[in-house]
Amino acid sequence: MGMIKVVSWNVAHMERLVEGSLSKTKQETKAATIREIRDLSADILCILEGPKGDAGIDVVANEWLEGGWVPVKAKDGEYRTKGDQWIWFLVRSDLAEHVSLLPIGTWDSFAGSYWKYHLWGEFAEETHRHYRHPQVLVLDWNGLRVEFIGLHLKSKFINGGETLWKAGGQQRESFIREALTARIKMTTEASNVRGYIDAKFGQVENPAIFVMGDMNDGPGKEYFEENYLFFDLLSNIQGDVFFARRFLNHALFDFADDLRWSTSFSDFVDPNRDPHILLDHILFTQGLVDGSLPLRVDAHAGKVEHEIHDLVNAPLQKGVQTSDHKPVSVMVHAED
Repeated sequence: MGMIKVVSWNVAHMERLVEGSLSKTKQETKAATIREIRDLSADILCILEGPKGDAGIDVVANEWLEGGWVPVKAKDGEYRTKGDQWIWFLVRSDLAEHVSLLPIGTWDSFAGSYWKYHLWGEFAEETHRHYRHPQVLVLDWNGLRVEFIGLHLKSKFINGGETLWKAGGQQRESFIREALTARIKMTTEASNVRGYIDAKFGQVENPAIFVMGDMNDGPGKEYFEENYLFFDLLSNIQGDVFFARRFLNHALFDFADDLRWSTSFSDFVDPNRDPHILLDHILFTQGLVDGSLPLRVDAHAGKVEHEIHDLVNAPLQKGVQTSDHKPVSVMVHAED
């Protein structure tokens, strides 16, 4: 019986650290990021806000980590990701021959590449697709297919929102409408992920699936839930308890309450809200906890990596630190 450590980390603008010429500040951040990745010592590391394109992640794997971890790339070069904040998987070199990346076309054939949606209370149809398409690491563990879905759901409507909110009146109303539109779009992305998971349950009675990443509802999470009956991304990803076998467990459900947060910021919509917020998650199917699969997640296996993150960043000033997100991890028992 061995252990596999699975980590999800939003590194925060890693693209800026793989450029050819770096300022002294960025060099310090790069060195600290390398140290944090090494100290995390993950067997499978899901990176959010990773560099754009194969060349960028090659710099991380080959130059930063000297080949100790291998990037899992698409054989057809298709990632369907906009912007410069990409989702990547790095695995220890001894796992490399056992992993691959699910083709984007396979996901789309199961769950759809785009879909129709309606804004709140409207009849007109709109079309949406993923801004950052989910990336799926496939691990062959002695014949068991294990899928790790890397996910980064984040509202693009943030800049200028605080000014509009504080202005009140029509400007605040404009912010609310735009924020609701962004949340509806993100929720349809979460529903697409559930569609993929449900498709897997239509193929395999007891699939081994992990979902991990940054699921950021945007500012005013509770405000929109209480005033507009609009619930969060995590609830949509986890599923419906009435279909219990398909409901996803959370790696941090039994982690200490006061430590169950991965980022800290003041919410301008709700300034009295605790700034310690859990945006980074690892979820998994029931078969990984009931002993029916050769991989197993036991109680208290998940954690937010506060200690490693804080020790690495303690000597650094705020603008130099590795990320405003702390990594989350789960230890998985693995039968040989």
